[in-house]
Formats: sequence, structure tokens, C-alpha cells
Amino acid sequence: MTIDQIREQIAISLGMHCDEKWFGILDDAEPGHYGVENLEFQLAIQDIWVVIQEKTFTFKDGTLSFSAQLGASNEQHGVVKKHSKNVSGSGTFDFEGARGVKVLEFKINEKIDLFEK
Repeated sequence: MTIDQIREQIAISLGMHCDEKWFGILDDAEPGHYGVENLEFQLAIQDIWVVIQEKTFTFKDGTLSFSAQLGASNEQHGVVKKHSKNVSGSGTFDFEGARGVKVLEFKINEKIDLFEK
């Protein structure tokens, strides 16, 4: 497996297979976790750096986008706000067979504030 294949697998994993981890990150958002829908994360492979021996990676300029239900748990009484933020972070991965990579853990460096403009 080449370094670019590893980077591509990390980008895919962060974008398509880590919703539970992203929701965990959003639990720490200001002012708190709200009903989140349409969660997407996009990251170019050239913005990922990998240390294969340590099975670690860092990334920059990823785009986290989602919609959040603010003000009330009921859609009729709250406001849906679309949110997008560029984030950087780091994490760990492991190999799955000869051609697969799975992200185990990751964190972002930025604080997410749902009320920021």
C-alpha cells in the first residue's frame, strides 16, 4: 500500500465511517449538542500527513458541515442553522488487511461554536 493510498483511506474513513466520533466532538460544541443532521466531512489527501510506523496522522483544512436544530428540540419551535467550519486535527489508524485502513481515534484542534457568525 502506498502512502497516497493510506492518505486516501484515512480521508474516506473520516468522511464516511466516523459519524459517531463526529457526533462525540459535537457534544462539546458551544452551547451544547443539538439535533445534528446532514453531517459531512471533506478532506483532500494532500492535507493529510502520516507516520506509518506509529500509525498516526495529522490533517489540516478539512471542512465539517452539518445542520443543527437550535432553540428547541421540536422543529416547529426551533431554528435550523447550517454550519460549516474548517478544522485541523490528528488521530490514529490501523491496517485492515492488505488494502484497508481504519481510523481508530481522532480529535480536532478547533472549538465549535454553533452561534458564531
